[in-house]
Amino acid sequence: MSINRFPRRRSTRSDAGFTFLEILILVTLIAIFSAIAAPSWLMFINNHRLKQSLDRAYWAMELAQSNAKRDKTSWQASFKQVGNTVQIAIHKSDISPAQVPANEWKSLESQIKINENDTTLREVNEDTNQVTKDGTVWRAMFNYRGCPVYNQTDECGLTSILAKGNLTLSHPNLPKGDRCVIISTLLGHQRTSKRQSKPNPDNNKNRFCY
Repeated sequence: MSINRFPRRRSTRSDAGFTFLEILILVTLIAIFSAIAAPSWLMFINNHRLKQSLDRAYWAMELAQSNAKRDKTSWQASFKQVGNTVQIAIHKSDISPAQVPANEWKSLESQIKINENDTTLREVNEDTNQVTKDGTVWRAMFNYRGCPVYNQTDECGLTSILAKGNLTLSHPNLPKGDRCVIISTLLGHQRTSKRQSKPNPDNNKNRFCY
């Protein structure tokens, strides 16, 4: 009598699954790749936040200038540091920053700071909007023709050269990644820039964003 014998099916590697050692190796490799990628990813995110904040600051100055020409009266973009956040407001210059409603102050990205050592916009008293050395608000003010001015009633070209200036923003995790918005002419031309490797040769205050 013949007996049909069926061969016993051997377990393949895929049927057996992963061994503990293989899982351990896989987890270790994932951890290593994550540790390598995480700093680059964080740098990318922080750079994006800084650039986005700079774009909004540039837009604020552009809008203040546009509103001034539209309304035929002076407008300004005001900037202040509130904790770890920079806030901006766009308003007529006959209104002090303190009189601007709280809901009209808009926050930039978190952790962004105003680099006070590299910012040359006028510092003003928040209550009076008058220039002062210990001001808590920085302003970019434009007259009815859209020219940057030191005083509200100044005409284009007949104002202090201090009407020009720059706002420099920084991030604590990007020590040399500063970016700035610059009012470069008394006609109101604006541009953006970033921290340079050498200080500005036109001044002796070691400013790097120009």
